[in-house]
Formats: sequence, C-alpha cells, structure tokens
Amino acid sequence: MSRRISTALATIALTLSLGALAAPMASAAPAAPAPTPVLGSVSICFSVPLGSASLVWCI
Repeated sequence: MSRRISTALATIALTLSLGALAAPMASAAPAAPAPTPVLGSVSICFSVPLGSASLVWCI
C-alpha cells in the first residue's frame, strides 16, 4: 500500500516540476496586440488565457 502512495506522490511531484520548468517566465512587458486583418479577409482567432499571459492564434 505504501508503494502505491509513494508512486502516486512521485508522479504528482514529477508532473508539477515539469510544469514549473515549462511555464513561461513572467515579464513586465505589455502583451503584443492581436494582429488586425486586412480589409476583405476573414480571420478566426483563438485565445488561451495562461494566468497573467495569453496565447493568441489567428487563422
């Protein structure tokens, strides 16, 4: 039973440490403005909020 608990805790610790390493560093720079489409074009944008930052993909 203790082996299952220690395996679960090790898995959680590994996941959290990899998440901390992969997370982007915070900066005081303002976020880049979203690109504006040219007249007559159609664009679809997806925004993913990540705490104090956000990722924006436009097609």
